[in-house]
Amino acid sequence: MRTPSFIPRFLADGRGVAATEFALIAPALIFLVMGVFELSFRFRAAEEATRYVHQVADLVSRETTLTTAGLEEIRDASVFMMSPLDTTDNLDLDISQIGFDGADAEPIFLWRRVAGTPVAFDIMDAEGMGIENEAVIRVGVRYIYRSILTDLFGGDVMSIERSAYARPRVERLIRLDGVSDDGGDIVNFGTG
Repeated sequence: MRTPSFIPRFLADGRGVAATEFALIAPALIFLVMGVFELSFRFRAAEEATRYVHQVADLVSRETTLTTAGLEEIRDASVFMMSPLDTTDNLDLDISQIGFDGADAEPIFLWRRVAGTPVAFDIMDAEGMGIENEAVIRVGVRYIYRSILTDLFGGDVMSIERSAYARPRVERLIRLDGVSDDGGDIVNFGTG
């Protein structure tokens, strides 16, 4: 009895091997590419938050007087300043003026305005940044980064917190809503 001649021909045929190899490697390759995209999006979100917090600190430090409505406009401008990121419900903004009291120049809150949730920090971080009757502006930002990929695969959202300090440029103390010191209590503003 003779063996069928198609078996050696079948084993020698290389057609379809590349397609089979691609089918085995494609899921890992797609997962790797999606991971690179996700990392780059997260990096971009962190960079935008850092840039925004420094821009806000710079904007506030240039003023001699401010209003809470003016701070709300700065918060609303985040949509454009952090574009293409969606900041509508994902951004907390915490702006405060920290003064220095007594011969030891101990830092104290002069005023503080928050859109959203306060961005926690230690006021003693401002120690040594000024002398009595001077102030420093502290801006804190918290951006909650969500992506389609983390939602798709059940990943965690990323909370990006940044802060920046700036010295007032024209006056030693910036007046907010007519006063340079309202006791430093947290006052919420805006819809953030």
